[in-house]
Amino acid sequence: MAIVATNPTNFPRRINMYVPAMQYASDVNMLSNTRISFGAPSAGNINNILNAQGAATPTTFDLTGNVNAQTIFEPFGRTIQLVSNVANTNQVNVRGADYLGQPLVANVNLTGATGVETLKAFKYVDSITVQTGTAGATVSVGWGTSLGLPYKAMRAIAEIANGAPVATLGTFVAAVLFDPQTPTTGDPRGLYKPVTVLNGANIISVVFDFANDVNSNVNGGLHGIRQLFA
Repeated sequence: MAIVATNPTNFPRRINMYVPAMQYASDVNMLSNTRISFGAPSAGNINNILNAQGAATPTTFDLTGNVNAQTIFEPFGRTIQLVSNVANTNQVNVRGADYLGQPLVANVNLTGATGVETLKAFKYVDSITVQTGTAGATVSVGWGTSLGLPYKAMRAIAEIANGAPVATLGTFVAAVLFDPQTPTTGDPRGLYKPVTVLNGANIISVVFDFANDVNSNVNGGLHGIRQLFA
């Protein structure tokens, strides 16, 4: 099994590096498998972006001036999780960009005190908008538990933690091929939730099969369907 280790080197903020119908990348082995390093991802956190902010009325929280809240440090981003303090199913819009600098938006409905995560991975979070208020409500927002991927993944094959193979795979969500993307469709490159504990110390890598195919509209390729920002 041929494996190529890969990690991003330079993806500057505010430059959209998405390549339509991308067919080739030097760090992807299209004839076999590719091993992706995620470094040592931090644990999920329910409130490290917003902590119990008032949401009794429709509200937008602008994060563009807060680098610590805005930036996700995992190389390809991760999902965002949200929770309220009271029972409500209000829609929340998360706006930002993926690791390529593509602007994107994801809509999620709160489930009260039960946390809910976006179906897309964010590298940067620019704003959080609570569409409908609820009396006495607050909203907390933080890093989710699933990691973003660099390329369009169709299969996860093996997880490696601290240099040793893990007996079981984590939760893999294949790339969503729906074209065009919507605020509620899944990530166009897929997601991976490791079985290894995320604690900022465990070094995690995963072996994937990536695909560079395009659809009948010549959309897709290694970077997946273009993200939606509306």
